[in-house]
Amino acid sequence: MAGKFKVLLYYKYVKLEQLEKIQLEQKALCLRLNLKGRVLLSDEGINGTIAGFPSDVDTYIKETGSMSFFSGMEWKISFSEEQVFPKMKVVVRDEIVTLGLKKNGDDVLISKKADYIEPEELNEYFEKGRDFIIVDARNSYESSVGKFKGAKVGNIDNFRDFPKFVEELKEHKDKEIVTYCTGGVRCEKASAYLKEQGFKNVRQLHGGIHEYGEKVGGKYFEGQMFVFDKRLTIPVNKINPSLISECIYCKVKISRYVDCAILSCHSLFICCEDCQAKNKGTCSFDCLTKLEAKLEPFSSVFANISL
Repeated sequence: MAGKFKVLLYYKYVKLEQLEKIQLEQKALCLRLNLKGRVLLSDEGINGTIAGFPSDVDTYIKETGSMSFFSGMEWKISFSEEQVFPKMKVVVRDEIVTLGLKKNGDDVLISKKADYIEPEELNEYFEKGRDFIIVDARNSYESSVGKFKGAKVGNIDNFRDFPKFVEELKEHKDKEIVTYCTGGVRCEKASAYLKEQGFKNVRQLHGGIHEYGEKVGGKYFEGQMFVFDKRLTIPVNKINPSLISECIYCKVKISRYVDCAILSCHSLFICCEDCQAKNKGTCSFDCLTKLEAKLEPFSSVFANISL
């Protein structure tokens, strides 16, 4: 049974002009429909995730999709029993996902992005034991809680670290590479960057982990998928689900993320409810000491982060 709220994930790389006008229109539309979430705009396109009542989200899809520059946009849908965002933000930025090359006067060419591999074909790769390298283009805290079987994962705090990760992959330049991320937006740039760095045979998972779970059941995805909303993680694998992450304190297998109670720390960490209570929502002995001594401001002890 679907949840009370519909959660939408979408993006499109398209040349946009009059960004302030589009920003105002998006704000007005989301306000009218009582939607919450985050919409990022730049001259390279749109990247959004919003949530609301199903009929309101459907209206948003219809009205936004009717704009010529957003026509053909792919919409990825999930459901939740509660509103997963605290507020609505529509922001203009330099990039809809920040690879960071623009600051050095450079940029990846989206026109060089890799061809798609569909979820069904990727599943077949795993089933037949094909010789390929699957590369996670997400942040470390995302891959820690869930990843594809045998995936190469990097020490990535944010997408700007991806080029450094690529340096570690250069021994695989002549291998077949498949990149993946949550919904696909990062892989458009990641796959293009790999090709620009001389990787010969690169493809990207169409629709990301989200569509892999929806279309083929998620058999070769281990753990859960990290999402940038109040839920933090959601299941993907409906065939042989597993947990790959564990509580940092008691080591029980769990995929529950917590935001450290010390505001200056603000670290995401995996923790069970008992250990969260015992350690007052902190991620380490140092943070617990600061909280007990009231040396630093802290958030609600049992509050999970909402990204």
